[in-house]
Amino acid sequence: MNAGTLALLIPILAIVGSFIVSIMKLREKQLNASTEHNKHNQALHDELNKLRERVEVLERLVTDDSFQLKRELDKF
Repeated sequence: MNAGTLALLIPILAIVGSFIVSIMKLREKQLNASTEHNKHNQALHDELNKLRERVEVLERLVTDDSFQLKRELDKF
C-alpha cells in the first residue's frame, strides 16, 4: 500500500467505525426502552386484572339476593 491509499483508508475506517458505534448505542437504547416498556406493560396488566377481580366481587354483591332484600327493606 502506498501512502496515498493509506491516507484515504484511515479516515474512511474512522467514519465507518463511528457509524458502527452509533448504531450499537442506538440498539442498546432501544433494548432498554423495550425492557422498560415491557415492565410498564406488565404492571398495567396486573392492575387491570386486580380491577377486574374487584368488579366481579362488586357484581356478586349487588346481584346477591340478600343484598336486594336489604335494599328493599331499607326503602321503608
